[in-house]
Amino acid sequence: MLRTPDGRLAILDFGLMTQVTDDQKYGMIEAIAHLLNRDYEEIIQDFVALDFIPPDTDVQELKKELLPALKNVFDQALAGGGARGINFNELAGDLAQITFKFPFKIPPYFALVIRAIGVLEGIALVGNPQFALIDEAFPYLSKRLLTDDAPRLRRALRYMVYGKGATFDVDRLLELLQALQTFVDVRDSGAPAPRQEAQLMNSLPPAPALPAVTGARSRVRRRTGMTVRG
Repeated sequence: MLRTPDGRLAILDFGLMTQVTDDQKYGMIEAIAHLLNRDYEEIIQDFVALDFIPPDTDVQELKKELLPALKNVFDQALAGGGARGINFNELAGDLAQITFKFPFKIPPYFALVIRAIGVLEGIALVGNPQFALIDEAFPYLSKRLLTDDAPRLRRALRYMVYGKGATFDVDRLLELLQALQTFVDVRDSGAPAPRQEAQLMNSLPPAPALPAVTGARSRVRRRTGMTVRG
């Protein structure tokens, strides 16, 4: 409640609100990275980190039953164009069915987040049936991965471009760079932004030897004019 300059009382209604910690933000970004790679075992670990599964749960034992169920749910959600085509309202409903069989809980902060996402996604789909939430959020996700120095996000960036092995995924990196450019252009109201790719390429975390990227390097050079250091 506020007092206005003319002496009246004004009530500001912010609706339902929650505070999301940095750890929770990083955890959600890591979960999206694992989802993009269909790494369902790591997603189970994300559920623990995000407080969906109690930390004292025997995760290895839980995986035996939970992994097939998650694979079924996420494979169906990803079938319509990959992670970018996920309908979060439908996915939340499918995941809710799993929570009755396994020791899941919905953290209070996430209940409000998913409610907000569901409302916004529903409104957007009315205006544009092709709307994809992850597609719209991907430029911001790329910006965080490519510019944030937090150790967890640096590891998430490495995972995005190298996966669990040592193979450098050039297409994924180019996708991240293009999404970052989109973020910068939108932020600057469409004004052309200076090219940042070379700086970002050089800032990538070091990786093991990359025996499979010789041809990929020439592709990067042709498509971006950059030289990949390896």
